[in-house]
Amino acid sequence: MIAAVLEQLKSPLVIHNLEIPNLDYGQILVELKFSGICGRQIQEINGDKGEDKFLPHLLGHEGGGVVRKIGPGVSKCKVGDHAVLHWRPSRGIQSKFPSYKSLDRKNYIVGGGLVTTFNNHAIVSENRITIVPRSISFETCALLGCSLTTALGLVNNEAKIKIGQSVLIFGSGSVGLSLVQACNMVSALPIVTVDLKKDKLDFSLKIGASQIINYEDRDFDEKIKKIFGSKGPEIIIDTVGSPEIINKAYSILSNNGKLVMVGQPKIGQDIILKNASMNFLGKQIFDSQGGMTNPDTDIERYIRIIDSGKYNFEKIITNTINLKDINSAINDIKLGKNLGKTLIKFN
Repeated sequence: MIAAVLEQLKSPLVIHNLEIPNLDYGQILVELKFSGICGRQIQEINGDKGEDKFLPHLLGHEGGGVVRKIGPGVSKCKVGDHAVLHWRPSRGIQSKFPSYKSLDRKNYIVGGGLVTTFNNHAIVSENRITIVPRSISFETCALLGCSLTTALGLVNNEAKIKIGQSVLIFGSGSVGLSLVQACNMVSALPIVTVDLKKDKLDFSLKIGASQIINYEDRDFDEKIKKIFGSKGPEIIIDTVGSPEIINKAYSILSNNGKLVMVGQPKIGQDIILKNASMNFLGKQIFDSQGGMTNPDTDIERYIRIIDSGKYNFEKIITNTINLKDINSAINDIKLGKNLGKTLIKFN
């Protein structure tokens, strides 16, 4: 199997040819067709979460592929099934972590996780896959692994956005764009995106945002008041993870409003909420837990919507790359060059 390996923090990934080991209890071998690139992996590479005790290891937690082999104890799938690979746990066995021998470097062992997707084959824990109909594209499977299920789950399960509620979304990356689509599904209004890049903001309008604001605009606060009134947005979702933005979001949030944090600050960063008296007006601030998605029930419901043709979630996919180009793709994402979601395509 071919895989992109994180050998050192803050360094490019290294492509390795790895030996596929025998399957252990509760493990499944999946041939990957598509994988998403999530901001969480970029944080891992950058060392934003702190020391990494598991180096070298594989990455990726959202993908779509075909079941090629099943290990002892597995009962939720059969060879040939199409599957979503996801980081949220579902029913089934939670297996031990696999490890792989490098065929390029003698005595070099690469760690795996319960799910990895920056590799053309993956040994996955049974509770990290969900079987889907063949009508669902592998590209959509990759979206269902994280960005789409996070957005839909956040709207439904965490923020519980009601018809006509006003929403402000900081960041118009792949999760932000998925949130725009999800907010439209529940008839939120207005749905406003905030970003630093004009082309990304313009793209969010095409996806369904009703209005846009550049965060660097000098009259940012005035534009917020013009759109949302003196009351402020009822729901704010931050996908960036910057303490400055979280502070700004809380300050403009309406009384009894909800601020949901999807993006994570770097380890060691503090969030300081200015003007403490504003904490006694019913405002809520909490972090998203992947939309509290239950893959066993939620993915099945989302598939009904996808099959209906009412919503085309693949519109957010703007870049498809080969695994060998993973480092340049990650660099482009860091620089904000890509308008939407980047997927890795495996031959």
